[in-house]
Amino acid sequence: MSYSPKHAAAKQPSTTGRRAAGVLMLSAATVGTTAVAGAGSAEAATSTVAVKSAVGWNVWDRVATCESGNRWNVNTGNGYYGGLQFSYTTWRGFGGTQYASYAHLATREQQIRIAQNVLRVQGPGAWPVCSVRAGLTRANGAAVNTGGTTTTTTTTTSRTASRLLVVDGSFGPMTTRAVQKWTGAHQDGVWGYYAKTALQRKVGAVPDGSIGPATVRALQIKIGAPRNGASYLDANTVRYLQRYLNAHVL
Repeated sequence: MSYSPKHAAAKQPSTTGRRAAGVLMLSAATVGTTAVAGAGSAEAATSTVAVKSAVGWNVWDRVATCESGNRWNVNTGNGYYGGLQFSYTTWRGFGGTQYASYAHLATREQQIRIAQNVLRVQGPGAWPVCSVRAGLTRANGAAVNTGGTTTTTTTTTSRTASRLLVVDGSFGPMTTRAVQKWTGAHQDGVWGYYAKTALQRKVGAVPDGSIGPATVRALQIKIGAPRNGASYLDANTVRYLQRYLNAHVL
């Protein structure tokens, strides 16, 4: 799944706290000015020094510095939380609620554990900009030891997380199966007449099996996507659909 960390666009630490999944992330995590760093520069600097001296600096601190100014308790109200800027959907989907309801309420180590879950499923691309700046890889991100232990809960969470869709705007078989699950159709991953008419019925469009402007608009209204006048399932609408399915269906 891609992250839903918000992880989607280039950024400097900002008042929006947004980066890049994007989860993801993480995610992800699904970016900005230097306002966050400016508003909390003293706090961020103090936090950075404390982390380096007390628990050791690692690649996740470099990602967090890019995402949030290394402020692990940040909540600017932009929909992304904590040092690694998790959306709520990504945080919940990858097991974060076993620690706290939102990422910024969890400890640095707990946030890193959930980030490692996201990394296993989505790869560094969950933080598309900050992973590059920080040099994050599957190997070095997974190698960080947070002192946690593997539990049954974590195993179950990993299975759940692996079912989430990558938010990439590509309408492939996994997205099709998720739509079929949502609409009550047979989950065979085939985007054919029956899957299309099931979707049309779900969103209140004429069930004629033809996905045109009327169906796309009805879908956009249903899932809260921008109504952009598209005559087909364009990538932006599909990304909104994937996020909706991750949050409400999978």
